[in-house]
Amino acid sequence: MWTDFNLKDINPNVEAIPPSKYTWELLAGTKYDEKNRIVVSAAIVNDGEFTGRRLSFSYPDPNSFSTAGKKNDWSGKMLKRLENALGIESGAGEDPVDYLNRVAGNRFAAPAKLGKTTDEYPTPRTELDIFNVGPAA
Repeated sequence: MWTDFNLKDINPNVEAIPPSKYTWELLAGTKYDEKNRIVVSAAIVNDGEFTGRRLSFSYPDPNSFSTAGKKNDWSGKMLKRLENALGIESGAGEDPVDYLNRVAGNRFAAPAKLGKTTDEYPTPRTELDIFNVGPAA
């Protein structure tokens, strides 16, 4: 119960998932965000102490542009790689978010990697490498 909870006793630092290749289970709840990115979550399966740990990752709108002014057309290609890794085809004209929610619970393999650091975030976050997804073993 929250009555036994004391914030002074809580360490807010969560142990980062170490860089490695993991088997992931796609989670329900994929949605579009305010920038029209597709936001997806997955959890590690069958990997000891990290089993159940979750990461969120996103695919920008392929018609949008990066902060460097480059078109994000790579995004649709990476989403297609995820579809291939899951082994379940999307329906003709099926919205990508609807597709990802429909196939939630299926598995794929992908490495986790450390993200970039900035002055604001000097500790790198663990990110799922959407460029290197494949079928689960």
